[in-house]
Amino acid sequence: MAAVFLGSYFPNRRLPERKEPGIAFLGRSNVGKSSVINLVTDSAIARVSKTPGRTQCLNLYLVDDNWVLGDFPGYGYAKVSKKQRRLLETILEKFLLAQYFRFAVQVIDARHPGLESDIQVQDWLKAERLPFLIVMNKVDKLNRKERAEVERQAKKMFVHQPLLFVSTKTKEGKKELQGMLHRVGASA
Repeated sequence: MAAVFLGSYFPNRRLPERKEPGIAFLGRSNVGKSSVINLVTDSAIARVSKTPGRTQCLNLYLVDDNWVLGDFPGYGYAKVSKKQRRLLETILEKFLLAQYFRFAVQVIDARHPGLESDIQVQDWLKAERLPFLIVMNKVDKLNRKERAEVERQAKKMFVHQPLLFVSTKTKEGKKELQGMLHRVGASA
Protein backbone atom coordinates (compact mmCIF):
# COMPACT_ATOMS: atom_id res chain seq x y z
CA MET A 1 0.00 0.00 0.00
CA ALA A 2 1.10 3.52 -0.70
CA ALA A 3 0.69 5.87 2.25
CA VAL A 4 1.39 9.60 2.12
CA PHE A 5 1.49 12.00 5.07
CA LEU A 6 -0.97 14.85 4.42
CA GLY A 7 -0.16 16.96 7.48
CA SER A 8 -0.75 17.68 11.14
CA TYR A 9 -3.84 19.60 12.19
CA PHE A 10 -4.76 21.65 15.24
CA PRO A 11 -8.24 23.14 15.86
CA ASN A 12 -7.29 26.46 14.22
CA ARG A 13 -6.45 24.76 10.91
CA ARG A 14 -8.93 23.57 8.27
CA LEU A 15 -8.78 19.99 7.12
CA PRO A 16 -7.89 19.50 3.46
CA GLU A 17 -10.79 18.90 1.12
CA ARG A 18 -10.62 15.31 -0.07
CA LYS A 19 -12.92 13.04 -2.05
CA GLU A 20 -11.70 9.89 -0.25
CA PRO A 21 -13.60 8.82 2.89
CA GLY A 22 -12.02 9.78 6.19
CA ILE A 23 -11.49 7.05 8.76
CA ALA A 24 -10.73 8.19 12.32
CA PHE A 25 -8.44 6.14 14.56
CA LEU A 26 -9.38 6.80 18.18
CA GLY A 27 -8.19 5.34 21.46
CA ARG A 28 -6.58 5.94 24.80
CA SER A 29 -3.03 7.18 24.95
CA ASN A 30 -0.45 4.47 24.20
CA VAL A 31 -3.03 1.94 23.00
CA GLY A 32 -1.31 1.56 19.62
CA LYS A 33 -3.36 3.70 17.22
CA SER A 34 -0.30 4.70 15.20
CA SER A 35 0.96 1.11 15.19
CA VAL A 36 -2.42 -0.12 13.90
CA ILE A 37 -2.24 2.50 11.11
CA ASN A 38 1.24 1.22 10.23
CA LEU A 39 -0.07 -2.36 10.27
CA VAL A 40 -2.98 -1.64 7.94
CA THR A 41 -0.84 0.45 5.54
CA ASP A 42 2.12 -1.96 5.48
CA SER A 43 4.36 0.98 6.33
CA ALA A 44 6.00 2.94 9.12
CA ILE A 45 4.32 6.22 8.14
CA ALA A 46 2.76 6.97 11.52
CA ARG A 47 5.26 7.90 14.22
CA VAL A 48 5.20 5.47 17.13
CA SER A 49 6.36 6.24 20.66
CA LYS A 50 6.41 4.31 23.90
CA THR A 51 5.72 7.57 25.72
CA PRO A 52 1.97 8.07 26.33
CA GLY A 53 0.47 11.25 24.97
CA ARG A 54 3.07 11.84 22.26
CA THR A 55 0.50 12.55 19.51
CA GLN A 56 -0.70 16.09 20.24
CA CYS A 57 -2.61 16.86 17.03
CA LEU A 58 -4.56 15.11 14.29
CA ASN A 59 -2.23 13.50 11.73
CA LEU A 60 -3.71 12.64 8.34
CA TYR A 61 -2.48 9.99 5.89
CA LEU A 62 -3.72 9.31 2.36
CA VAL A 63 -3.67 5.58 1.63
CA ASP A 64 -3.76 4.23 -1.94
CA ASP A 65 -5.96 7.16 -3.01
CA ASN A 66 -8.75 5.18 -1.25
CA TRP A 67 -8.96 6.62 2.29
CA VAL A 68 -7.71 9.39 4.51
CA LEU A 69 -6.74 7.90 7.86
CA GLY A 70 -6.84 10.23 10.86
CA ASP A 71 -4.51 9.44 13.76
CA PHE A 72 -6.13 11.30 16.67
CA PRO A 73 -4.43 12.19 19.97
CA GLY A 74 -5.13 9.69 22.73
CA TYR A 75 -7.84 10.29 25.28
CA GLY A 76 -7.89 9.37 28.94
CA TYR A 77 -4.27 10.17 29.72
CA ALA A 78 -4.16 11.71 33.20
CA LYS A 79 -0.62 13.15 33.16
CA VAL A 80 -1.34 16.21 31.05
CA SER A 81 -2.32 19.70 32.14
CA LYS A 82 -5.97 20.77 32.09
CA LYS A 83 -5.11 23.14 29.21
CA GLN A 84 -3.55 20.29 27.20
CA ARG A 85 -6.46 17.94 27.98
CA ARG A 86 -8.92 20.61 26.77
CA LEU A 87 -6.91 21.04 23.54
CA LEU A 88 -7.06 17.28 22.90
CA GLU A 89 -10.82 17.25 23.58
CA THR A 90 -11.26 20.19 21.20
CA ILE A 91 -9.38 18.32 18.46
CA LEU A 92 -11.63 15.29 18.93
CA GLU A 93 -14.83 17.31 18.99
CA LYS A 94 -14.02 19.74 16.18
CA PHE A 95 -12.69 17.26 13.67
CA LEU A 96 -15.12 14.42 14.37
CA LEU A 97 -18.15 16.69 14.34
CA ALA A 98 -17.06 18.29 11.06
CA GLN A 99 -18.37 15.19 9.24
CA TYR A 100 -14.99 14.76 7.59
CA PHE A 101 -14.76 11.23 8.93
CA ARG A 102 -17.33 8.68 7.75
CA PHE A 103 -16.09 5.82 9.91
CA ALA A 104 -14.10 5.33 13.11
CA VAL A 105 -11.79 2.61 14.37
CA GLN A 106 -11.75 2.64 18.17
CA VAL A 107 -8.53 0.95 19.29
CA ILE A 108 -8.66 -0.62 22.75
CA ASP A 109 -5.89 -2.36 24.67
CA ALA A 110 -7.07 -5.98 24.94
CA ARG A 111 -5.47 -6.20 28.38
CA HIS A 112 -7.79 -3.45 29.69
CA PRO A 113 -11.23 -3.85 28.09
CA GLY A 114 -14.13 -1.78 29.29
CA LEU A 115 -12.34 1.23 30.74
CA GLU A 116 -14.73 4.08 31.45
CA SER A 117 -13.16 6.41 28.87
CA ASP A 118 -13.50 3.74 26.16
CA ILE A 119 -17.17 3.22 27.02
CA GLN A 120 -17.74 7.00 26.97
CA VAL A 121 -16.20 7.31 23.50
CA GLN A 122 -18.26 4.36 22.26
CA ASP A 123 -21.43 6.02 23.61
CA TRP A 124 -20.44 9.32 21.98
CA LEU A 125 -19.82 7.64 18.60
CA LYS A 126 -23.24 5.98 18.81
CA ALA A 127 -24.91 9.29 19.76
CA GLU A 128 -23.24 10.98 16.77
CA ARG A 129 -24.27 8.04 14.56
CA LEU A 130 -20.75 7.57 13.29
CA PRO A 131 -20.29 3.92 12.28
CA PHE A 132 -17.31 2.34 14.00
CA LEU A 133 -15.34 -0.82 14.61
CA ILE A 134 -13.79 -1.91 17.90
CA VAL A 135 -10.20 -3.12 17.47
CA MET A 136 -8.84 -5.00 20.46
CA ASN A 137 -5.09 -4.45 20.07
CA LYS A 138 -2.14 -6.16 21.77
CA VAL A 139 -3.79 -9.61 21.89
CA ASP A 140 -0.32 -11.14 21.59
CA LYS A 141 0.21 -10.13 25.24
CA LEU A 142 -2.62 -12.40 26.42
CA ASN A 143 -2.45 -16.14 27.03
CA ARG A 144 -5.24 -18.37 25.71
CA LYS A 145 -7.30 -18.26 28.93
CA GLU A 146 -6.98 -14.46 29.26
CA ARG A 147 -7.95 -13.98 25.63
CA ALA A 148 -11.08 -16.13 25.99
CA GLU A 149 -12.10 -14.05 29.02
CA VAL A 150 -11.42 -10.76 27.17
CA GLU A 151 -13.48 -11.95 24.20
CA ARG A 152 -16.37 -12.80 26.52
CA GLN A 153 -16.15 -9.39 28.27
CA ALA A 154 -15.78 -7.45 25.02
CA LYS A 155 -18.82 -9.05 23.42
CA LYS A 156 -20.83 -8.11 26.50
CA MET A 157 -19.51 -4.52 26.68
CA PHE A 158 -19.53 -3.68 22.99
CA VAL A 159 -22.91 -5.12 22.06
CA HIS A 160 -23.92 -4.83 18.38
CA GLN A 161 -20.49 -3.47 17.41
CA PRO A 162 -18.11 -5.12 14.98
CA LEU A 163 -15.19 -6.42 17.01
CA LEU A 164 -11.74 -7.40 15.72
CA PHE A 165 -8.76 -8.79 17.61
CA VAL A 166 -5.44 -7.44 16.35
CA SER A 167 -1.74 -7.72 17.11
CA THR A 168 0.66 -5.33 15.44
CA LYS A 169 3.44 -7.67 16.55
CA THR A 170 2.10 -10.94 15.04
CA LYS A 171 0.00 -9.23 12.30
CA GLU A 172 -3.15 -11.00 13.51
CA GLY A 173 -6.27 -9.28 12.18
CA LYS A 174 -4.39 -7.29 9.54
CA LYS A 175 -6.16 -8.71 6.50
CA GLU A 176 -9.56 -8.49 8.17
CA LEU A 177 -8.99 -4.84 9.10
CA GLN A 178 -7.77 -4.00 5.60
CA GLY A 179 -10.88 -5.71 4.20
CA MET A 180 -13.17 -3.69 6.44
CA LEU A 181 -11.49 -0.44 5.43
CA HIS A 182 -11.79 -1.38 1.75
CA ARG A 183 -15.53 -1.93 2.27
CA VAL A 184 -15.79 1.53 3.89
CA GLY A 185 -13.99 3.02 0.88
CA ALA A 186 -16.20 1.16 -1.59
CA SER A 187 -19.39 2.32 0.12
CA ALA A 188 -18.36 5.99 0.03
